[in-house]
Amino acid sequence: MATIGTGTAVTFQSGLYAEILELEWSGLTRDMYETSSFATTGGKTFAPGTTYDPGEINVRYAFDPEVSPLTALAAAQETVTVTFADAAPASTMACSGAVRDVSISVPLEDRVTANAVIKLSGDVTHG
Repeated sequence: MATIGTGTAVTFQSGLYAEILELEWSGLTRDMYETSSFATTGGKTFAPGTTYDPGEINVRYAFDPEVSPLTALAAAQETVTVTFADAAPASTMACSGAVRDVSISVPLEDRVTANAVIKLSGDVTHG
């Protein structure tokens, strides 16, 4: 099933809202540890760790100069929910997170945008 991004939303417990243009959830990883020994031949062997890194969410949005980017940057960690509206039924993924980086892009004769990087922490829930 193909899902289209239109209608996807990112919401925060605090109600922070932005006109989202693009979203990327990256870095959802689990470390692997080496299990090779002097007796290992051929390729090295690895086993999965028991914890995972929930990654981070990069959100590109229409920048509003009336809203200070420092508000989001200084906010406490809170629940961040991504809702995929095109899924049937709508699907969500949520995790605790905090904004760790904000950048603003001001091109000539084009839309001013900003990018916020939200570092996630703890378990990801899917529903």
